[in-house]
Amino acid sequence: MKSLLLLTLLPSLLGGTTGTATTKSFMSDKTEVSVDLEVSGAEALCQTDDGYVWIAQYSGLTRYDSKDFVTYKSFTENGKDYSILNVRALASKGNSLYIATSENIFFYDNNQFKYLNITVGNIKDIILDDTNDLLYVSSYDLGGTIYDIKNKTSSRIPNVNDVTVNDIALDVKRDNYYYQLDAGVYDKNGKEIYLYPKILEIYSFDDILYMGQDNGLIRRYNMANGTFLDDIVIPDQINKMLYSDIDKILFVACEKNGLYCINLAGEAPVVSLAGDLENKNQLVDLMIDYEGNLWIASHFIGASGVSIITKNALTELLYDDVIWKGLGEDEKGIYSLEKYGNILYICSAKHIYLYDLTTGKILPDNAIMEAIIAYTDIYSPRDVEVFDNKIYFAVNGVGVVEYNPTNEEVKIYDATYVSAHIDKKVGDVDIALVSSARSLRAYNGYLAIGFGRGLFKFDGTNFSAMYAPGNVLYFQTSNEGKMIFARTQGLFEVDDEFTAATEIPTIKTTTGNRLKFLVDGNYIYYTLNSRLFRLEKVDNEYVSKEIIVPYVKGSLVELSKIEYKNKNNVVTNKYVIASQTQIYITDSLDVDQLEEYEFYDGTNGLKPIAANTSGYYDNEQQQYYFQTTNGIFSYDFNETKTTTTPVKIGISSISLDGIENHGNLININKNTYRVTIDLSLFGFKPHKGYTVYYKMDGIDGYYHAINSDDHSINYTNIPGGDYKFHAYAVDEFGQKSNEINIELIKEKHIYEEVWFWVIVGILGLSLVVGLAFLYTRIKTRKALRKQLEYKNITVESIQAIARTIDAKDEYTNGHSTRVGYYSKLIAENLGMSQDDVDNIYYIALLHDIGKIAIPDKILNKPGRLTDEEFAVMKSHTTRGAKILKGISTIPHIVEGAKYHHEKYDGTGYPEGLKGENIPYVARIICCADCFDAMASKRVYKESFSLETIVNEFKRCSGSQFDPEIAKVVIDMIEKGILKPYTVESTYLGDDGKTHRVSDKEEEKDNG
Repeated sequence: MKSLLLLTLLPSLLGGTTGTATTKSFMSDKTEVSVDLEVSGAEALCQTDDGYVWIAQYSGLTRYDSKDFVTYKSFTENGKDYSILNVRALASKGNSLYIATSENIFFYDNNQFKYLNITVGNIKDIILDDTNDLLYVSSYDLGGTIYDIKNKTSSRIPNVNDVTVNDIALDVKRDNYYYQLDAGVYDKNGKEIYLYPKILEIYSFDDILYMGQDNGLIRRYNMANGTFLDDIVIPDQINKMLYSDIDKILFVACEKNGLYCINLAGEAPVVSLAGDLENKNQLVDLMIDYEGNLWIASHFIGASGVSIITKNALTELLYDDVIWKGLGEDEKGIYSLEKYGNILYICSAKHIYLYDLTTGKILPDNAIMEAIIAYTDIYSPRDVEVFDNKIYFAVNGVGVVEYNPTNEEVKIYDATYVSAHIDKKVGDVDIALVSSARSLRAYNGYLAIGFGRGLFKFDGTNFSAMYAPGNVLYFQTSNEGKMIFARTQGLFEVDDEFTAATEIPTIKTTTGNRLKFLVDGNYIYYTLNSRLFRLEKVDNEYVSKEIIVPYVKGSLVELSKIEYKNKNNVVTNKYVIASQTQIYITDSLDVDQLEEYEFYDGTNGLKPIAANTSGYYDNEQQQYYFQTTNGIFSYDFNETKTTTTPVKIGISSISLDGIENHGNLININKNTYRVTIDLSLFGFKPHKGYTVYYKMDGIDGYYHAINSDDHSINYTNIPGGDYKFHAYAVDEFGQKSNEINIELIKEKHIYEEVWFWVIVGILGLSLVVGLAFLYTRIKTRKALRKQLEYKNITVESIQAIARTIDAKDEYTNGHSTRVGYYSKLIAENLGMSQDDVDNIYYIALLHDIGKIAIPDKILNKPGRLTDEEFAVMKSHTTRGAKILKGISTIPHIVEGAKYHHEKYDGTGYPEGLKGENIPYVARIICCADCFDAMASKRVYKESFSLETIVNEFKRCSGSQFDPEIAKVVIDMIEKGILKPYTVESTYLGDDGKTHRVSDKEEEKDNG
């Protein structure tokens, strides 16, 4: 172990085994996005698996879904109120969250908070061992507590009661943990690991325990073999650490300078400052979300408190170059750049730089600038182009500068040289204006040079000059290989002999500022201020058609076509369009409006783009370089090959008429009018938007698409029933998110029940009369008789249905009523309860309801039925069952209709049930049905005598009839209880039962 003296000296020595930052800055291809909290300052960060980010604050617990915030300050459990203020630490497993306030531990799951009844003291921090389901709590006054989540028991870290445990780190591999006291760090057995009084953070990853101090020293301890690795030093107080296994970077949140990145991929650690972050003071926590974004939390009052550092396809090339950072802001405007070999040649406002792509640095000296400075003090580089293996620069104030990278020889072609080497002059051209050179383009065998009042052709030695009014801004090549150039007003094509320039008709305005054009096959695309046009030659006439570029701000200053090789090595073309503050990348311009494109702007760190020339595309590396007013940004087309993590989607809440509900099963009251489903999209990185698809089975015939930021879905006045709601999202790369599936069950109104409408349809006018009767009875009867009145109406309705059934069969009129009465008598004599007796009566009245569906020609046929007709007749059992299927208020009503023709020996229909397998109610109705058939007179037979009926029941007992029921029926006939009745000889009594007329007359006589 190194001496304490050496340790205290190390913070001033940024050397030793700690490397300094020579690689690109972590922030060069990142963007910091501040999270606008309602109350600034944060203490801790955490993300649950569903996608929500949780932010611990003094003011409460905040939930964030990338769009909306929900803040929790209190909750009630078992009648007791709990405060969620002064939140200090968070830990999660799955969708569950553990919340540590200054005094309590709370548990959150499925939108419910619970209090954990454990004594932990004044809490400092928590950490979760999700492998063993153990929650470790460090406190200021009660040491450390270990809470067993499964067993709901707690224990203390041995021998550290009533002292401050500042922090705990886990070594799950070896069933060990480490804790930090004021004196230093110890393992779970109390073994001393490292003594130092001002350790502010201990953190473990894999086999390494990191211990960060107030003086910037990080000690590294190998937990596997018990040895120390080389120390790492950063020039700031260490508050929090987090290791990214993907980046091989240890992130260190500090007190003053923000975020340090320690690259551990090489032999020696490399330390670099992440950059000048908005949130850089008093950083207290770090988190990497499921998309790979790095989150930082600061409790500094005045800052937003939370930032997201996210990667994008734009990289600021010169972000951390020493020479570049030393320049003034007025020196950083880039006009043009070109690559030759491994060098980028850069024309800035006041300098030409050579940037070595291998080392990632600007070369400190170059012969080009030495020659220019020796020539003049006033100059401004404007453009650069490679021609004939040499590099040429258009330098305002000088002319054309040639650089040979092989021998570093520099030549200057000024007005004196050009005047002495002129081959041809076309028009009244002023050779002296070569000093206003501003644009270059290499052609086959010559270099085109644009200047203030014309253009030159240069073959490497001699010049040809042509007059053109106005500045020549930009060159391209026609399909025929001819030179085309753009002025502020107009496009012009130069003939092969370099004798004339013919204007190509385009749209013009008095304030037009045409900066860019692109020759692409039969089209010429050109810009006019913020507008983009497609020019086509039709019948020898040029026709311009505008292409709408959405949301464009400022003039369009970039327009080019590049080749792109995707991850399957398929080569396609892409178009790059840029305004002064925006970049559009699309697959096609053969459209009326850009609709599918990638988009970048200031939110991705992009600075305003300079408009002198187009950027440079490195076809080999698939990198596009944009020159801006504050440096160079490169777009890596290879980034689009990388498969990103699909976005997550969840349900924030389901509101029923404004009342929030949660869960995967939602029960809806029948009177609920509006169902609102609020979705959350957890897209924290910069994106081009998501498309949400949703569908409610039973309501929506197809998936609906939402492209806006409003993910609130409303359904109004949905009918009662069972529904399933599905939703998912698709990102810009076509990747599908997780799918939401929830079930909603809405209680049905009575009028939504099928059986209700069956009865209504059959009753017709009878039901209207019944309702009128009910209305009259309600007004005249006392409350105590209401239940009986409802029952009477039900009975009358069913009897009306029965009469309707019987009316179809002219040979068996009154049959259903009689069978109902016989069934009731049999049930009474079987000792059944009164409710069961009443139900059997109702069931028997409707047992033949299926005959409604039987054709009259079969039902009323006087002769014997054919086999086919009998088959139709038999179907009345199953048809009746289907009609009655929706009635749930009368038990076994379907069974009575369906099985009353089953026989005890299994020879009946429709299913050939046997014995006890035949429903009991059907066996009773079978006996009553047969009794009526034998006792009734038909056109084809006389009624049987009671003696004959008794003999038939005896004979068929056990074959057609249930022997027990048949025995009771025989006994009832012999005792005179069961005897034939007609409809005319019965009446409905006040008790809701059917009686004989003779019985009523006897009552009068006895009365």
